[in-house]
Amino acid sequence: MGSAMSPRSLALLAASLCTAGLAALVYFHDSDLVLVREYLNHPFALGVLACLLLAGAAIELRWLWLRVLIGTLAGLGLAGALLMGWVFQTFGGIEEAGYLDGPGPYGIRLQESMAGLGPDMVTWLSLRKENGLLSREWDLGCFNDDVPEDTFDSVKWTGPNTLEIRVSDGRTFPIPCLLYKS
Repeated sequence: MGSAMSPRSLALLAASLCTAGLAALVYFHDSDLVLVREYLNHPFALGVLACLLLAGAAIELRWLWLRVLIGTLAGLGLAGALLMGWVFQTFGGIEEAGYLDGPGPYGIRLQESMAGLGPDMVTWLSLRKENGLLSREWDLGCFNDDVPEDTFDSVKWTGPNTLEIRVSDGRTFPIPCLLYKS
């Protein structure tokens, strides 16, 4: 009596589980490595790939009922990942809004996105340390324009290790950047 799964199906199943694990990891854990943030932080695309690999693993199963069950689950997972990916892409797209060079390899990155389904705009600020493949980025804060006086106005370097964020009513927020220099 032979195995219920061929070596190809076992390999596809293992690849599916690894891909699903990577999808869960990037969905639930933020990384400060730019390489991971920008190129691997696509949990729904990874979820789609995991479902496709799972469906491929089910094709060669010996028992029809198990093939149908796994194929159905993979199809439902695929539909869910595609739908959620579409929702996040449609309502959560972030656009580059600027970059301010700082001392040495540091810079401030500004991004903008819509705040959910509303008309509000959110401005995201992050500190980036350029270091090739090991470049890192840390979140500094975000500003929602739903309250006009709290709308982001500007950011500037005030020293080699400090910067200042200003909102539209003139308030400023000094940020020491020594914590980020790891």
